[in-house]
Amino acid sequence: MLTSFFKTSKPLHFIITFLMVGFLLGYFVVHDPYLGWRLIWIPFVAVGSIALFQLTTLKNNLTQNNSYSLWIHSCLLVIGALYSTSVEAFTAYLFFLLALRRLLSMRTGRGLVKKIFDASFWIALAAICYSWSSLLFLIIFISIILYAFNNMKYWTVPFIAASCVALLTFTYDQFIGTDYLLQMFERFDYNFDYLTNKWSLSTIVSLILGGAGFLFSMAILLGFPNISLSARSRFSILGFAGVCGSVFLVIDSIALFLLPVIAIFIARFIQETEDKVIKETLLWVPFIGMLILFFLRF
Repeated sequence: MLTSFFKTSKPLHFIITFLMVGFLLGYFVVHDPYLGWRLIWIPFVAVGSIALFQLTTLKNNLTQNNSYSLWIHSCLLVIGALYSTSVEAFTAYLFFLLALRRLLSMRTGRGLVKKIFDASFWIALAAICYSWSSLLFLIIFISIILYAFNNMKYWTVPFIAASCVALLTFTYDQFIGTDYLLQMFERFDYNFDYLTNKWSLSTIVSLILGGAGFLFSMAILLGFPNISLSARSRFSILGFAGVCGSVFLVIDSIALFLLPVIAIFIARFIQETEDKVIKETLLWVPFIGMLILFFLRF
C-alpha cells in the first residue's frame, strides 16, 4: 500500500509528511518540561529540513522520482528529534542540509567558487550551533578533490567563508553581549557514558540509527547499490557525510546527521528490489517504530 502511494513524487506527499512531523514534534516540544512554547520553532525547522532534503535528493538524482526517501527521512527525523539530538544539533542539521545541497550541485561544474563558499558558510554556521559540526569541513575538501583538485584558489575559499562567519559572530557578540563564538570552542565536549552506564532507550535508538548509518555509508562508498560511474562522486560525498555523522554518534551520541544516508540508501534499495513484501516492510517499519517510540517518550 505505501509502496504504491509513494512510488511517485506528488505535492500530497509533502503535505502528509509536513503535517505528521509538525504535529508530532509540536506536541513533543509543548509537553516537554525542558522545552515548552519558547522552542515552538523546532517543528518548523523540521518541516524545512524535510523539504530541503527531498529537494536535494531529487535534484541531484540520488533516488528516482518517488517519495520513498521523503517518507523514511520524515519518520526517522521524528525519532531522532525525540531520542538522539539536542536543540543545537537540530539547528545545525538544517545548515548541514543547506551545505550538502550546494556541494552536490558542484557536479555541474558551474559557479564552483560560489558553491564552495556557500557550503563552507553554512557549515561554519552549523559549527556555531553545534561545535562538532566543524568536522564537516572535511566533506568540503573532499568535494574540492573530486571536482576541482587542480585549481589552488578553491582550497582557500572554505577558510574565507569560515573567517566571515567568525567575524560576523564576533561582531554580533560585541553588540548584543553574547558569547556564541567563545562557546563554540568551549563546547567541544564528548560523552562516552553509554559505554559504562546502564543503557537507556535513547542510547539504544541512537546506536541502532548509528549502526545502520555507518554500514550504509560504507556500502555507498563501495558502490552499492549499482551506482553508475558518473554518479559516484555525488554518492562519495554522501558516504563521507555519513562517516562524519558516525563520528558525531561516537563522541556525542548524536545520530541526526546519519538520517540522509539511511533514507537514501533504503529508498534506493526499495527501487532495486522486486519483492513487494520487502518494499512494504521497509516503508512500514520506520513509521511503526516512530509511533511506538513517540508514545514511549511520554
